[in-house]
Amino acid sequence: MKKQGIVAAAFLVSAILLSGCTKWDKAEGPTDIRVKNLSTYVFDNVHVDTGYGENDYGTVGPGQATEYKRFEKAYREALITLEIDGTPYTFTPVSYTYEVYLGRGKFTYEVWVEEEGENLSLDMKVNADAPL
Repeated sequence: MKKQGIVAAAFLVSAILLSGCTKWDKAEGPTDIRVKNLSTYVFDNVHVDTGYGENDYGTVGPGQATEYKRFEKAYREALITLEIDGTPYTFTPVSYTYEVYLGRGKFTYEVWVEEEGENLSLDMKVNADAPL
């Protein structure tokens, strides 16, 4: 009887430890993304590539936000290309290596312009807006 108790306890401990290693199913998408212009410049030909889809957003005025567009999956950063007064600018994510998906939901990529003298560059951050 004592041996059965030890076997049962060992089985229970093993089950608990193994369940801690189980990857829980988390929805990776779809993800709805909109773009908000936090700068004083007009953004033309705004294009977003999440690595799992691409969408064009057109022109986004200062302080304006676009409509949401659907992506299969998205990260907290994306490849964003746009034009300011006919000059192309790009925000390039450093790496997706350690990134996790935003998951199912509506998110806003807030984009602004960093000014270094006469040089302009883009920066961005993501905000969670609502679940899908």
